[in-house]
Amino acid sequence: MPETYVGAGAMRHAEPGGGTEPIGQRIIEIPENSHRVDLRDSHSGFIAYVPPGSLEAGKELATTGAGRTIQCNICHGANLKGLGDVPSIAGRSPMYIARQLWDIKHGARKGTSSALMLETVANLTDEDVLNLAAAYLASLEP
Repeated sequence: MPETYVGAGAMRHAEPGGGTEPIGQRIIEIPENSHRVDLRDSHSGFIAYVPPGSLEAGKELATTGAGRTIQCNICHGANLKGLGDVPSIAGRSPMYIARQLWDIKHGARKGTSSALMLETVANLTDEDVLNLAAAYLASLEP
């Protein structure tokens, strides 16, 4: 992944002319075009870098539960694009999904919908959240 720095608004950007850095066990999202993001262009895209193997591990969790959770499609629909009042999770920002899962697991999110997710996230490790949210769900077509 490209070498990055933290800029205005605590957002990561690719270091101009920089080398590379190891990803480790992180999700790193950087803008495709830093200038457009600085201008608050809502059409500017982002690139997510995730650890090798996390896409496959996330797919396993989402589709089978891997013995630690339930399959995502049971509540979020066949294509994970939502079902009734249950939101779409396909193609969302990996950081957004990871924050939501973390907040639900640790009680920062309250409410009926969050309560329904408590058992689902109870046994997920930080690595599971990274794999599921960052790699797999973000890779799907919204």
